[in-house]
Amino acid sequence: MVFSSFLIRNRKGALASVITQVTGFSGKKVKRLIDEGVVSINGVKVRKRNFPLSFKDSVEFSVSEFLFQKNFDIEVLYEDEIFLVVNKPPFINTNNDKPDLEGILRRKYGNIYAVHRLDKQTSGAVIFVKDKKVFYAMVEIFKRKKITKTYKAVISGRFFLEKMLSFKLDGRDAVSFIKPVEIFENATLVDVRIETGRKHQIRRHLSMLGFPVAGEFLYWKKTFPFLLRFAPRIMLHSEHISFKSPVNGKRIDIKAPILEDFRSFLNVVRRGREVLPLKEYT
Repeated sequence: MVFSSFLIRNRKGALASVITQVTGFSGKKVKRLIDEGVVSINGVKVRKRNFPLSFKDSVEFSVSEFLFQKNFDIEVLYEDEIFLVVNKPPFINTNNDKPDLEGILRRKYGNIYAVHRLDKQTSGAVIFVKDKKVFYAMVEIFKRKKITKTYKAVISGRFFLEKMLSFKLDGRDAVSFIKPVEIFENATLVDVRIETGRKHQIRRHLSMLGFPVAGEFLYWKKTFPFLLRFAPRIMLHSEHISFKSPVNGKRIDIKAPILEDFRSFLNVVRRGREVLPLKEYT
């Protein structure tokens, strides 16, 4: 199990202070937990460190081993003279940040360029290229929707039917296809194929539909079922990506194995509370 779960009851005071007192975590770590949207109060995500707790409140959260990781072990899924596809860990940005995935890979590969991005907490396949001309060609391929992208997600609620979502986002067309894979008591494992790449598209679409991704904190302000309150991050993984190389026309087809935190949480949802690594403080 690569995450530990905490349930705190019957405590009064500011949220960050209570977590620090009970767990012994440093103030810096508690700030990170709350800022990342990991903490729930009575099943609702809260990102205010000074949120006042009363004795009737329950604080629920899980701590992923990935959250405080400093040295990232990056799994290479595919490499040739032009392309590098890796399995991005959670809690690291794709680029334009420090530390970021692009910066880490440049230390080994020199000038490489991320063709697309995944959200910070989303894991899975990310395409990099080693040639700037090919980078622009790949950007055009994305714009023309000549690429297949499929994600795995754990969502709140029982989702039974395949469905196409075409809610506009920021005034622009956005299309997602949702397919149930495994249905649990209060959650569903789904495949999501997207035709467009709008910001936070999957998270927003599923929240709009009333089936938020477990761990969602921006687009869902309602309660989560008990087990889903302990999602160690947003449970979204870019599992499959397929495209034709603009260099030679070769079909490149990549599948990214789900990471251990996703697999462990899925096991909790599948088997129930008895396998939740829960520390209770009352």
